[in-house]
Amino acid sequence: MTGILAAAAVLGLAFLVLRWVYDHFWQKGLSCHIQFTQEYAVEEDSSALSEVIVNRKLLPLPVLEISFHMDRRLQFGDGENASLSDMTYRRDVFAASARQKITRRLEFKCAGRGFFRISEAGLSVQDLFLTRRYVSALPQNTEFYVLPKPVPASQVQIPYSRIMGAVLSRKRVCDDPFEFGGLREYARGDPMKYINWKATARAGQLLINLHESTLSQRVVLLIDMESGGSQADFLNEAGVRVACSLAEQLLTAGVEMGLYSNGGDVQSGGPWRLDSVSGAGSLLFLKKKLACLGSGTGLAPVCGCAPKLSDADDLAVLISRSQRDDLGQAFSDWVGKGLGLRLIPCGLGTSQENQQDLLAYPNIQSIFMEF
Repeated sequence: MTGILAAAAVLGLAFLVLRWVYDHFWQKGLSCHIQFTQEYAVEEDSSALSEVIVNRKLLPLPVLEISFHMDRRLQFGDGENASLSDMTYRRDVFAASARQKITRRLEFKCAGRGFFRISEAGLSVQDLFLTRRYVSALPQNTEFYVLPKPVPASQVQIPYSRIMGAVLSRKRVCDDPFEFGGLREYARGDPMKYINWKATARAGQLLINLHESTLSQRVVLLIDMESGGSQADFLNEAGVRVACSLAEQLLTAGVEMGLYSNGGDVQSGGPWRLDSVSGAGSLLFLKKKLACLGSGTGLAPVCGCAPKLSDADDLAVLISRSQRDDLGQAFSDWVGKGLGLRLIPCGLGTSQENQQDLLAYPNIQSIFMEF
């Protein structure tokens, strides 16, 4: 009997000692690092998230749970130790031995355009006897862009041809000093500022920089992001894809652009705008900017989110699913003596019927685009 009591006392003392050790040292030497494996991907592509947990101490952690908020547009597969409670909160469970490093790769599909950030991870640990839970939070710093999916070239051919036809008929072509196009020998009359002195020293003769040509007319693109149900949101996203595909072709052709929207910038929290962008080298920057374009209800009218056209020769393009008369009138007034193109994403088989009800304006050309 005495031996049983002594054993029980020893076990009780060991239990209390271990509890004290866990109370004071459970988080010592424990780290968690969550990182997107890529900076960006395109809609419908796949990417991955890396979780690295390191337990540097001799104390084992039989149950270690990492949790973090994640947007439902990033669709994870069913992991072995993961659960999705409401499609926006992810939990992963580990068992960390003494001095162990665990690395896990979580594959996901990019189901929607957007900008995603993980700034904090929840940490939950249970002691060796599973009788006490310890909770903390670890700061994280990882970001990810899902870029708009390209629209087939055939689908944007008509608006692109209309835009380029107006651009080429109304403005000249000039050199873009920010787009390097190669080198050639210096000729009398070439501007001295274009001489490449380093290349000249190597070659032993005067060489000047060549620049890609850019069209001096500017295209101003307005993107309406007013929400209004699932169908409206679908058409808004179609409009963003059209904007991205048009911008890619225009920038490649050397056209300078300005882009504005009534949607907010989800990365900065401020208004979304790009006053000037040019050159094919700016395309990735523009796509990331479009990934950050948000939508919402009760937004300001889109025509009020851009400055007045600085040049009557500038071409204005409005992308909006809305066919309201007040929007058409506001766009016509904003364009003034210039020329405007109104692109209207709509449902399949609805363009002919909608075209009959759309009010016409002398300075606006309207194009329905079915999705």
